Parts: sequence; C-alpha cells; structure tokens
Amino acid sequence: MRLGALRKSLAAFLGSLCVATPLRGEPDPVRVYAAASLTDLVTTLAARWGAAPVAASFGASSELARQIADGAPADVFLSASPEWIDFLGEAGKLAGEPLVFARGELVCIAADPGALRARGVVDAASLLEKGLTRGDRVAIADAAVPAGAYARQALASLGLAEAYRPRLVGQKDVRAVLNAVEKGELPAGFVYATDARAASLPVLFPFDPKGHAPIEYLAAVVASAARPESARAFVEFLRSDTARAELTAAGFRLP
Repeated sequence: MRLGALRKSLAAFLGSLCVATPLRGEPDPVRVYAAASLTDLVTTLAARWGAAPVAASFGASSELARQIADGAPADVFLSASPEWIDFLGEAGKLAGEPLVFARGELVCIAADPGALRARGVVDAASLLEKGLTRGDRVAIADAAVPAGAYARQALASLGLAEAYRPRLVGQKDVRAVLNAVEKGELPAGFVYATDARAASLPVLFPFDPKGHAPIEYLAAVVASAARPESARAFVEFLRSDTARAELTAAGFRLP
C-alpha cells in the first residue's frame, strides 16, 4: 500500500472511532449505514456535522440494505444505488422521500498504469486486447453491489461482457476492489473515481457514463430509526454548503 493511502486509511479508521464513540453524557449516536465508497466522506462529514455523535457502518449497499430489511438498528441509509433504496422503500423500511445528494463516475485503475499505457491501453477494449497477459484478471465488485452492476452494464454496452467474463474476479465491495489493485494482487480493477482519488491511484481510463445507469448516491431515514429527528437532521445536513463543499473536494459531482 502506498504511504499516502496508508495514512488516509489510518486517518479514516481513527476518525470512525472518534465519531462512533460518544462521550459520557452525550446522546446516543445516529447510526448511519453507508456504502463502502462513502467511507472517507462520511467520516469527514460526521466530524463536520457536530450536532450529535455518529456511529457509521460501511459495506456494499446491497448487504447493508438486506441487513436493514432484517431489522438491523440503523437510523440513516446512504446507498450507492437507487435500486437498494427502492428495495427498502417497497418493504416499508424507509420514512419519507430519499434524497439524491451526490453523483459519481466509473473508472478503471491499474497497479502499473504506465506499463499498460505503453502497450496502448486507452479503454476497456484495449485493456482486454493489449493490456492483459495470459492469466491476468481484473477486479470487479460482485454483481449485486452497485459498483459491480454499473461496471457490468458498461462492459455490456461496449459488447465486451462475454469476453471479460473469464477475466473478472468478484469482490465484496468497491473498497475490496481498490485494495486488490493497490496491493498488486490484480493488475486492474473497476471502481468509482472518488475511490481512486482517495487512495491516490491514477485512473487508467474512465467509462462513458452513457454506458451504464446514472451513478447516484441517495440518503434516507430508516422507518425504525431510534433517533428519527436526528436522522432527518443528518440527511438534511447533506444539502448544506458545508457538506456540498466536502463532496466536491472528495471528487463527487453534485446533483
């Protein structure tokens, strides 16, 4: 792992400990279940909000949504896809209308982008034809995970889904994809641009956003929230100038 990425990972870990542990006498924390690709952002926003302590849990949107549906004690759900907001909404697990608070971009990262560019890699087709040697495989989030679904849609739109199929290695979430490439376990992977930015990894190439469904991040209050007023306040905070500035700084696009 690069030194910069290690420092950021450590900072995010320490930050999550700080925001997840209220001091004696403080109110119970607002429990935020958030997509793994929001790890750094939510840690920062929780500290900037300051209205109440935040206990954040991160993972694949699909996994978190199923946990909430099964009764996990969440107050707020931040999803990387409308699909899992709809899943919970149809199950009667959300209160009020969800908020689209950010948008993202799908990119390909590589462990050694210079070497791949020297071989003429500029897009998904040339990565497959020129960049991958025999036995090389590409990291991708599992199909149920939003990042994995977007990536598979992008490959299908290019007519490359079948050709890539034997080359893909599924990962539990987008951060696992990032780690696999960052550690050199796999030569390339498909992640959000914000993840590449957070890890200081160069982008090998972006995908055309017309090739997949819009990447939208949504926030919603969970119907069974123990602290509904604080949950609504946190979701509303995502509209604030402070939150929007942090979103922009992290590389997200504003709705």
